Amino acid sequence: MSISVGLSGLRATSEQMNSISHNIANVGTVGFKSSRTEFQDVYAPQFGGGEMNGVEVAQVRQSFTSGGTTSTGRNSDLAINGEGFFMVQNNGQQMFTRNGVFNLDTEGYLVSGDGYRLQGYGVTSSGQIQTGTVTDLKVDTSDMAAKVSSKINQGLNLDANAKAIDSAKVKFDPEDPQTFTSSVTSTIYDSLGSEHQLTQYYVKTDKNQWEIHYKMDDKVLADKNTVSFDADGKVTDESALNLNLTFDNGAKPQALALTMKDVTQYGSEFSINKNASDGHAPGQIAGWYFEGDGTVYARYSNGQTKAQGQVLMARFPNQEGLQQAGGTRWTQSFASGAPLLGTPGTGQMGALRTGMYENSNVNLTNEMVSLMSAQSNYQANAKTIKVSQEMTQILFQNL
Repeated sequence: MSISVGLSGLRATSEQMNSISHNIANVGTVGFKSSRTEFQDVYAPQFGGGEMNGVEVAQVRQSFTSGGTTSTGRNSDLAINGEGFFMVQNNGQQMFTRNGVFNLDTEGYLVSGDGYRLQGYGVTSSGQIQTGTVTDLKVDTSDMAAKVSSKINQGLNLDANAKAIDSAKVKFDPEDPQTFTSSVTSTIYDSLGSEHQLTQYYVKTDKNQWEIHYKMDDKVLADKNTVSFDADGKVTDESALNLNLTFDNGAKPQALALTMKDVTQYGSEFSINKNASDGHAPGQIAGWYFEGDGTVYARYSNGQTKAQGQVLMARFPNQEGLQQAGGTRWTQSFASGAPLLGTPGTGQMGALRTGMYENSNVNLTNEMVSLMSAQSNYQANAKTIKVSQEMTQILFQNL
């Protein structure tokens, strides 16, 4: 029986060497997880005793320890810092991976290197994340339409120490700085997406009292507003100041609101800390990128961004029970349990690190030591078979 015992050792050690060789071969594979072969003895109990029958492979255990990360500078590369897997699918077959290198295919879908589509939450037409509905993540590569400006949010300080101007004696003239106290120019957009410059001229007419005159492009508007401040330098009426704008380029007339809630009158120099309208010009897609919460954004030539979806991650009650599917992917099994879903950084899900990917967790030094040990074991088992054969030969020669 010593020959069969030695053969069992050869088979088991051969499988161990296969696992080690597989680990070594994938030392540079992104998101790869190593495995190790575990043995158990074979013992056949019999009446009055038992018989030792050698060794067999108990299981090949996967190691899901994190690998190091490599910085790539690509905003489309992701690494998971902690627990969890990316969800990908191909033709309805759902799989899980730690390989976070993604690209756009010809249809705009986010895909892995071999074409598996990344899963997550989609978005509404306005860019709101639709939680609860899992779908293939896709970047809309069509042009962004223009958005008409409807309001201007300003944050500025008007100098309370400025000298008042008697508007009854001094007529406002945008070309004469002596007729106004301060000015600020805002960029607005009409219904055609054309850009216009709207300048507001602030004229201090009395203590805590200011007039606002307007010029759009090269035309002074008939509109004029008054704004008052209290003793603490705050606007007494925070409601928007409305303008009715008309255009001679074929665009629709539009109403524009000037929001004053962040305008103050303090005893310091005139300053501007915020000045932006809510409109924008049309734009073409200029790129896409991930944020740390897994939201994917499209970036446009007009400087705007728009959410395209959010990455959804999965974790398992027993991740070592996952079934290997090749391509650094796994499928769920009865042993792993059903996936628990969540967005990056929530619950026990790991956070995402953008611009990098996770390396293989193979420790090459340890694998080389294990390989030499397995080789010695294989040779030793082969030696036991050879010795058994020689002993058998001696036995038959002496019968």
